[in-house]
Amino acid sequence: MDPLLAAALDALGIADRPRPLTAHHTNAWRAGQWRIKTAESPAEAVPLHHEARALTLLREQGLYPVSGTYGRVGAGLWTAVEWRPGVTLWRWCASARRGGPGRAHHLPVLAHRAFAGLARLHAAGWHHGDIQPMNILVTPGGEIEFIDHDLAQHPDLLPLPVPYRGGMDLTTAPEIARRLLDTGPGEHVELSDAAEVYSLGASFRAAWTGRPPATDRQVGNGVGAADILEDIATGRRRTPLADARPWADPDLESLIEATMSLDPTRRAKGA
Repeated sequence: MDPLLAAALDALGIADRPRPLTAHHTNAWRAGQWRIKTAESPAEAVPLHHEARALTLLREQGLYPVSGTYGRVGAGLWTAVEWRPGVTLWRWCASARRGGPGRAHHLPVLAHRAFAGLARLHAAGWHHGDIQPMNILVTPGGEIEFIDHDLAQHPDLLPLPVPYRGGMDLTTAPEIARRLLDTGPGEHVELSDAAEVYSLGASFRAAWTGRPPATDRQVGNGVGAADILEDIATGRRRTPLADARPWADPDLESLIEATMSLDPTRRAKGA
């Protein structure tokens, strides 16, 4: 067994056999009621330590229900976060699409709760850094939690270990996409409340429709990452929501359109 994983299990008093979070994870497991990550090199350990500290601070401020813990073995690091029950927004919406509009009335409620939660984070000086459908958890009680805080930013945290260059491309705000296009890989891009509002609107649109929220293209077959960012920055290939939606929902559509305005000064806050 990985010595770092073994150390984490021992420190947490876990007897259950750990299993990878997904088939693609090689350094992340679920064991008992914990999510455990490991990093062998100091460079890989820095973002894990950053997330553990972010979760501790969020818990202290009453903004997250659990905190993170960590330990070291030589130069390596393990981190652990209590497992949160629920499904990602992506999976929740995929299930709703398969079941038809019978669950439709729940989705606008979830969206308004998500925007209210984001507003609370922003009011306390936080930026999540990677708002996307897989980082939004729908709890069994229908509440919303943001997960995966390795890119979180707050004045009381140390700066990110590397320049911030956005989170998931497809939910990147147009103004962030433009900055990414206009700057080199070593330049930090400043994140704003308005940019995260866009990312949350884009996350709900992507999860609801099952399609990319701001472009009808994907990388490949002559389309590069810069082309996708240009699509996002200009809105030139954004499919009308009326053509992408699985069913009509005027409240949800209005919220998505208002929070995904290309102009951040005209973007609704959503809550």
